[in-house]
Amino acid sequence: MIAPQLPTPAGPVPVFPSRKVVMPPVETTGAHVRRRRRGGLIVDLDDTLYPREQFVLGGLAAVARHIAGARAVSADAALTVLIDAYDGEERGRELQALCRRFDLPSDVIPELVTVFRGHRPSLWLRPGVVDTLQRLRRDGWRIVILTNGLPSVQSSKVAALEVARFVDGVLYAEQFALGGKPAPATFQAALAQLNLPARSCICVGDDPICDIRGGRGAGLRTIRISRSGVQVPSRHEADAVIDRFEDVPSAADALLNLVNVDVA
Repeated sequence: MIAPQLPTPAGPVPVFPSRKVVMPPVETTGAHVRRRRRGGLIVDLDDTLYPREQFVLGGLAAVARHIAGARAVSADAALTVLIDAYDGEERGRELQALCRRFDLPSDVIPELVTVFRGHRPSLWLRPGVVDTLQRLRRDGWRIVILTNGLPSVQSSKVAALEVARFVDGVLYAEQFALGGKPAPATFQAALAQLNLPARSCICVGDDPICDIRGGRGAGLRTIRISRSGVQVPSRHEADAVIDRFEDVPSAADALLNLVNVDVA
């Protein structure tokens, strides 16, 4: 995250349940239930459903435009400095690199952080994500997105991605625990939203600490989406490791036994 950190806004951002995708009626007896009834999925957002880099690059571009309007600095030149810092050894200190390059006072950084966080993002889901979410829900899985980060920032991402309509709810982890995941309270909130016990749910994400260790600590099975350069000790590894979000249905089915219901 871009340094420095600013205090989280005092007012909480409401949790807005997603619009429901209309599904055909589900039978409640026999083999049809054994084929369709599943459990719950608690799914991460950043770098799981879309590349977070999209948001970062959009924010840096917004900062460059802001500087061009407020200071005698070319937007293109400012963006070049910011991107070079992001791609190099100053990742996380892009704004400091910008100020140093153009002799800007350091007290402008909080203003730039606000611009970065408040920009209107243009984001898109990874290929195959929508089809996979729709398939999971057709198969009977309930899905909640549980995301870290400032709720005001994360809600703008959710809106830009238009992903809420494909899931059963979106929760902002920092509303339930300081710092969000991996705190157990965040996963308990997701389980309450799903109205399912931990033994019937799986956490899906890319972060070995926030998603995998946090999910396991809450009693969940876990699926990690592998990312280049991320190495996880075997004792901390997820129950399943996959390369793409499209592999979630088969991995989840392998981890969680189908619920057999016979109400006849």
